[in-house]
Parts: sequence; structure tokens; C-alpha cells
Amino acid sequence: MKEMAQEKKANLKAADKAADKEAKAKDALRRGLRDVGILTSGRYASLHPGYFVVFSGVYDTLEEAQTAATRALGRFPNAYAREIAR
Repeated sequence: MKEMAQEKKANLKAADKAADKEAKAKDALRRGLRDVGILTSGRYASLHPGYFVVFSGVYDTLEEAQTAATRALGRFPNAYAREIAR
């Protein structure tokens, strides 16, 4: 019985995270960011597993990404540029 309760709790946490990532992505779109998407961090070698990442844009250079992140800072104070590698 204890295992089932833990499994159910884990499933609820996953559902909460799923709803949260969708809400954050929609908020980003409403607040003027374009090309918003969601990554599952465990699928990328350059990210720590266990997270959902809401992002805006795919850029050819880090400089372009940093410029876009700087523009987003007024709406998203924690915005930053990061290279994502598989």
C-alpha cells in the first residue's frame, strides 16, 4: 500500500510539472516572446536531467542568443543564454 501511495504522489508531481511548464510557456508568449518551446533536459547532454526548460528562439551564435536574452530580462529577470547540445 505504501508503494502505491508513493507512485501516486510521483504521478501527481509529474502532472503538476507538466501543467506548470505549459503555463510558463503560454505566459512567455503572452508577454511577447516568440518561438517559445519546451525541452526535457534529460534529452540533452549539456543540461542536468530532471527539468523542463522553457525557451525562446534558436540562434546561430551565442552572441545572438545573449542579445535576445538581454531583451527578455525586463519581462523575465532570470532569462539567460545557454548553448544546448545533444
